Amino acid sequence: MRVCPYQVSPNRAAIGVMNPFPDIKPQGAFSALLADQDLTHLELVLRRSLSCDLGGPLLPPSYWRARLASIMRQSHLSHTQIQTVHRLYLYIDAFEAAGRAREEELSRERARVASEKSHSA
Repeated sequence: MRVCPYQVSPNRAAIGVMNPFPDIKPQGAFSALLADQDLTHLELVLRRSLSCDLGGPLLPPSYWRARLASIMRQSHLSHTQIQTVHRLYLYIDAFEAAGRAREEELSRERARVASEKSHSA
C-alpha cells in the first residue's frame, strides 16, 4: 500500500518510473480550498466562453464537462460545491439546448425560403 502519492509502484520500481498521479484525493481544508478556487474560476470562465460574444464558444461544451468531471474526481466536494457543479452542468445543458433550437429554427427558415423560391419559379 502506498502512502506517499509520488512513491514508486512495485511494478514500476524495477524500471525507475515514478507515478506522477496520486491515487489519493487531497482531504480537509486544503481540498475544499482547491475545489473552491477551481469552481470559482470555472464559473467565471465557462460563462464567458459560452457567451458567444465572438460568434461561437471559445471552448466547446465537452471541454467544460471534462473539467467539471475532473474536479469531481480529484476532490471530496461539500454539498455546496456539488450544487455549484450541478449548476454549471445545467448551464452547459442550456447552452447546448439553445444551440439545437437555433439550428432547428435555421433549418425551418431555409426550408421555408426554398419552398417559396420553388413556388415562385
